[in-house]
Amino acid sequence: MSGTAARQPARWEALWARWRHWVAALSFGAGVASFALIERQERVAQALVILLPLSWLLPMIEPWLQRLAERRPRLRASSVVFGYAAQTIHQESLFFTLPFFFATTEWRSPQALFTATMGALALASVLDPIYYGQVVARRAALWAFHAFAAFVTVLTAAPMIWHLTTAQSLQLGLVCLAVVSVPAWHALLPPNLLRGVGALALGAVLGWAGWQARIAIPPATLWVADMRISSSVDVAGRVPGTAVQQIDAAALAGGLYAWSSIRVPRGLRERVEHHWIHRGRRIDTIALDVRGGREAGYRAWSHKTAFPADPRGRWEVRVVTTSGQLIGHAYFDVR
Repeated sequence: MSGTAARQPARWEALWARWRHWVAALSFGAGVASFALIERQERVAQALVILLPLSWLLPMIEPWLQRLAERRPRLRASSVVFGYAAQTIHQESLFFTLPFFFATTEWRSPQALFTATMGALALASVLDPIYYGQVVARRAALWAFHAFAAFVTVLTAAPMIWHLTTAQSLQLGLVCLAVVSVPAWHALLPPNLLRGVGALALGAVLGWAGWQARIAIPPATLWVADMRISSSVDVAGRVPGTAVQQIDAAALAGGLYAWSSIRVPRGLRERVEHHWIHRGRRIDTIALDVRGGREAGYRAWSHKTAFPADPRGRWEVRVVTTSGQLIGHAYFDVR
């Protein structure tokens, strides 16, 4: 190999080392833009978000590329290049999807822990001493990063690209989480004949555990823009009456409405549920069908007329997906 050819990878590495930290800022900016364009310019949003799943081809074939580079001098590339590539994928995935999760997280619920963890991993991806010292240096940690970043990418991309429901997107994301985590488990387990089987089993357990903890996972592209409890709703105008925060038990004879405006990606039809909860116990479940296409959100409501013999106390109405993910909630008190 000539001296010029040998110096070329070093030049690219130096150039990339200088500018690579802009990836996080640009990815976050693209995420904000795509989030804002979900309803206004659906095709633009889809074009932006489709780059994320495609970019995951690189980390999946990274080991093969390294072996190929070792055998062919002309394709030789240092481990630094592959480390930069993995870091770019992680920054792109985490920072792009952060705006979606920041907007859809119910911060007074367990979802706050999920989004805080996501933010911490995004920050770690731009701090080189942490990323290269603790993540890249450990195969298990690197593949755990891969698995989590792939998970949040699918949760964000699937509803916009394929118009999957929130439940379907969660199931697909958990499958990706389980599959991509297998190399991490494989690196952690002791070498023996059952190592591969054990890694597959632990990947499946991780997917199952994620499904059990789905209440703590925000629906990335579905959220309540407005919600209120009211004694009336203008059905023709689909507008609620005055919001109710406290009401006398005697005034419940005409029932109460839980009115919600739910943001849904264009082209997506989704079924959600209103859970009426009294003193921590679910009293009623009312299913609602919503569809995307309205910038201010799809307006839907449930009307509850049957209340317990003693309805006094704290009430909560939760808006949840059919998979049990919390979208929003509202409170009122009966005196």
